[in-house]
Amino acid sequence: MTTDDAIDDRAPASAPSALAADCAPAKLGDSGVATTAATAATTTPKVSDHANGAPDPMPRPTFDVANRNDEEYDLDAAVEDAGAWLRGQLAELPIARDYPHIIDECVRVMQKWKREFPQKVWLRVVKGDRLAKELNESAPVIEKTMKYISAIEVQSPAERAVIIDLCSGFGYLAMFLSEMLPADKVREIILVDKMWSMFGKQPKPHHINWEHVYGVGDWKYAWPIEMTTRKVDLKDHAAVNQLAMHIFNRWNGPFIVLGIHLCGTLSIKAVEMFNNHPNTQHLILKPCCLPDFSWTYRTDYFPPIGKHKYLIPTKAVCSRGKWKKNKWIGPPRSYLQQKFVAWNDHLCKAIEDDDGNITKSIEEIKVQTSHFQNLFIFGERARLSKCTMDIATGVQFPTPSGTEAGAWCPTGSGFGTHYGKDSVRPVVKASS
Repeated sequence: MTTDDAIDDRAPASAPSALAADCAPAKLGDSGVATTAATAATTTPKVSDHANGAPDPMPRPTFDVANRNDEEYDLDAAVEDAGAWLRGQLAELPIARDYPHIIDECVRVMQKWKREFPQKVWLRVVKGDRLAKELNESAPVIEKTMKYISAIEVQSPAERAVIIDLCSGFGYLAMFLSEMLPADKVREIILVDKMWSMFGKQPKPHHINWEHVYGVGDWKYAWPIEMTTRKVDLKDHAAVNQLAMHIFNRWNGPFIVLGIHLCGTLSIKAVEMFNNHPNTQHLILKPCCLPDFSWTYRTDYFPPIGKHKYLIPTKAVCSRGKWKKNKWIGPPRSYLQQKFVAWNDHLCKAIEDDDGNITKSIEEIKVQTSHFQNLFIFGERARLSKCTMDIATGVQFPTPSGTEAGAWCPTGSGFGTHYGKDSVRPVVKASS
């Protein structure tokens, strides 16, 4: 996955160093928690119960299960006994040791899908090693999200939570959450990925197949919690603003933003999404690979993040190297661990404090045994407020659109669209 398409903004050349003494990269102590003095004032860093030992100094970008031979993925077994097949896939992964209760729930869900999915949809779900890898890394997120939802008090359907799954891919995390969370507390789960087709359009071969979400032919699965897809490139400012307009501005929340295994600068986009939408209560972010070193040739700092204009220095977090045919080509992988810890620390600091209304923390949760990408960033907003377009995007609305200037729908009909041809337009007085 490419991770470093250009971001339009640029930080000022005279920006002060973000690596001052109080912003030094976090270090993993004996407790396995990455913290700094800067984050300690607003966070209570915690050691996960599952953080056992220091990270391995020789990381790899994909989980060990990716190296298994195709023969080990017995689709015949998956067709015959979904529960036993799934337990076999997860038996040697950290999820089996640390989250057995999550596995039990996943087995129940898989058996249900096996009964109700058409065979071609079912085989697409279990094909390859994706399911085991996704479940193993998503187990802490599933547990945290279940805890968050359990704590929400819902007095009316309008107060139900909305979950945003960034860079969702096929959607395994959302699929299991739909089955495990209470529908009376969650309104919808939105799968955001640039590889979905536009809604209402027939997916092309390069798009993610969405038959498991929307059905195929006369068959459609009844998801306990509604799932919808949105084609959004998080590096496209206009597309992100559309997400604010059509989703965050549509409901009061609470929203929960999940960003699991986000590559490079996509993690910055997840932090910005949490900062910009005051009706977002929780953020769970698990960064993946580091930003590409080419950023250091373009700018000294990534564009300012949040109202506090936090600057992430590119040289402190960007790296050379890449994987090619399952072989690392670049500097020693152990060298990258320090940069990865610094990357997570800067991302955590980029989350706004909002006058003490937001708490944030970094936890090390060992979901990978031979890699060091085991850091999770959590943000929580205590008091929520309505999201307006000018707050979310920094743009004053309504905006003129050619001949439609002044004809923005004041009732909110269409959730941000201009008047239709049959709408009654207000009289727009000419400026003096």
